[in-house]
Amino acid sequence: MAGRPKKPKTPIISAPTQFEKDEEFGLTEMQASFVWHYTEGACSQTEAARKAGFEFPAVSANKLLSGKHHPNVVKAIRVKQDELAEKYAITPAKTGTMLWKITETAFESGQLNAAVSAIKELNQLAGLSINRSQNLNINANLDSMSKDQIKERLGKLLGAETTDYSPKDK
Repeated sequence: MAGRPKKPKTPIISAPTQFEKDEEFGLTEMQASFVWHYTEGACSQTEAARKAGFEFPAVSANKLLSGKHHPNVVKAIRVKQDELAEKYAITPAKTGTMLWKITETAFESGQLNAAVSAIKELNQLAGLSINRSQNLNINANLDSMSKDQIKERLGKLLGAETTDYSPKDK
């Protein structure tokens, strides 16, 4: 029994077709390729070495990452990881910029609900609005209470005077 055919995997990011020597760290083309695949290619160290063209990928990856044989490769990996961490870090400024772009795009395309939701998130990010909820346990039989008694009871629970109610509440 054959089963279902597998879907072709789409790569998360497309790898460069050609790698060049890295003069800053003194890396060869294959080492530069390994660094890229290991940091940005979303693969294991062995797979990164395989994609970089090393003959014995598992052994090569261990040597490249040991720091004893190729310390410049380890330095290049650390620098690249730091760059990526800074690039993709979630900060309030980046989040605000992204939410503003979402708001504008949604508004321009007529998706008003999405625009309003993004503005709500922006307001919360800026501290302009606060979600506040309160649960009250009221042990009272409302059926046996009059409207005035209910108003008085709610006023005590919420810390409001009964005169604070508008005529519409009656």
